[in-house]
Amino acid sequence: MNVTFQTNNLNAQYNYRNNNNNTKKYANVSYNNAPSFKGIEVPTKSSLLSPFNKGMDKLTDAIAKNYTEKLYTSRFAKYLADKTEKLSSVVDHMQVLGSVIISGMYMTQTLRNQQLDEERKKTLAINQGLTFAVSTLGSYLIDGGLNKKWTDLTNKYAIDRTQDKDLLNKLTEYNEKMKGIDEKFNKKFKKRGLVDYFNDKHEVHYDPKLAKKIIGMGVLKKLLVFGTVYRFLAPVAVTPLATWISNEFLHKEGNSKKA
Repeated sequence: MNVTFQTNNLNAQYNYRNNNNNTKKYANVSYNNAPSFKGIEVPTKSSLLSPFNKGMDKLTDAIAKNYTEKLYTSRFAKYLADKTEKLSSVVDHMQVLGSVIISGMYMTQTLRNQQLDEERKKTLAINQGLTFAVSTLGSYLIDGGLNKKWTDLTNKYAIDRTQDKDLLNKLTEYNEKMKGIDEKFNKKFKKRGLVDYFNDKHEVHYDPKLAKKIIGMGVLKKLLVFGTVYRFLAPVAVTPLATWISNEFLHKEGNSKKA
């Protein structure tokens, strides 16, 4: 939920005060003998990166429109958000829920398949169960491990979109302001991110469309991680383990009973 403030000339006043303060701050500073250091400037506009930027924009727009809005506004998403107090985890939980249903159906059909012998059924069922367990654990671990790097990538993307290199400092100031508001109303302070900042009409960089793109980037990471682990990494890694378990325990037990 967004809090709307009545600020008719807020942006103009903010820019005037900011520029005036900077002018006073550096008015009496002498640079005659000061050494000059220049870093390497990374171009924000590049014909080489233009196709990538356009492709990323289209992809995040598609995710935001066709996936994020529907997912985040569903009743189940709101229920999970209330329970976990972290809406970004909804994507993870819903993918795991879908995998539980699919894996459960596969295991049930395998065990009921009359065309397979008992040992084959058990081997396949173990394979499917282990694939789900390893996929879920691995996906959460990899997704969490990529958080910092993906946050850095998202920040760079937001800075490029706003063309404001001081964006992260503005976000820090925004959190300090919101902390004071929360304390004023005796609310527990909850740190805000770029999505909250871009959705706040009171701020200079108010941009709901960009907020949706930022959400879309987060969803994209989770879809890539969970999709890759569930469909490619885990099945390849688990199959030898499932075969070994079947040979060591199920097949030996079966052979000993026959003997």
